[in-house]
Amino acid sequence: MDQWISKDTLHWIYAGSGLLLLVIAIAVPWVLITMPRDSFSHPNRHNWLDRKPAAIRVPLRILKNVLALTLIVVGIAMFLTPGPGIFPILLGIFLADFPGKTTLQSRVVRKPTVMNSLNWLRRTFHRPPLQLPPKKLAA
Repeated sequence: MDQWISKDTLHWIYAGSGLLLLVIAIAVPWVLITMPRDSFSHPNRHNWLDRKPAAIRVPLRILKNVLALTLIVVGIAMFLTPGPGIFPILLGIFLADFPGKTTLQSRVVRKPTVMNSLNWLRRTFHRPPLQLPPKKLAA
């Protein structure tokens, strides 16, 4: 491995991976706790970004999608380094804007183990459970 990447670079990659693990361990529960309980059951709900003028909305959407792509790439890189690669990938997918995103989210969230885990976390912080998305959305 030394012939491709120097030891100093590997140390920085490991440190960055560990730091990202810490950030994800804080950010993911915070997002799940603060989201409204009908986030998945009311797919046509307007995003706070939709109410902003185009001069603000467009750059923020671009920034959000760049962040999502970065999370996906970093998650893939974490499969090769220490860190929870699946979490940044899922967070990036849920953050990105793409056709079929709502259907994908509904399919994932409708799985009993996923919904039970999300609601367990919300119960731990005294939040009401999330509502299931409609079946027609997950089809």
